Amino acid sequence: MRIRTAFASCFAVAVLATLPAAHAGEKKVSFKLQNNTGAPLELKLGDKPATLKEGEVLAVKLPVGTRIVTDTATEHHAAGAVITVVSDVMPSNSTLSIGK
Repeated sequence: MRIRTAFASCFAVAVLATLPAAHAGEKKVSFKLQNNTGAPLELKLGDKPATLKEGEVLAVKLPVGTRIVTDTATEHHAAGAVITVVSDVMPSNSTLSIGK
C-alpha cells in the first residue's frame, strides 16, 4: 500500500510540475510589424504567410517563441532570414520596424 501511495504522489508531482511550463507556452504578445524596406515583404509568422506592402503596418498577436522569417528574397533580406523570434520581454503594443 505504501508503494502505491508513494508512486501516486510522485506521479502527481510530476504532472503538476509540467503544467506551468505548458501554460507558459500559451502566452501571446501583441505588437506591430512595419515594412520600411522600400519593397513588399513576404513573411512567415510561424507557419502563417503574410504580405507587408511598402510602409504598411500590421498588428499581430503571436505566441512566445514564434519565428518571423522572410519567405522570399529581397534586395536586403535573403529568403528564410529570421527577422525576430517573439519573446515575452517584448514591450506590448510596440512596433518592430523592418528596414534595409
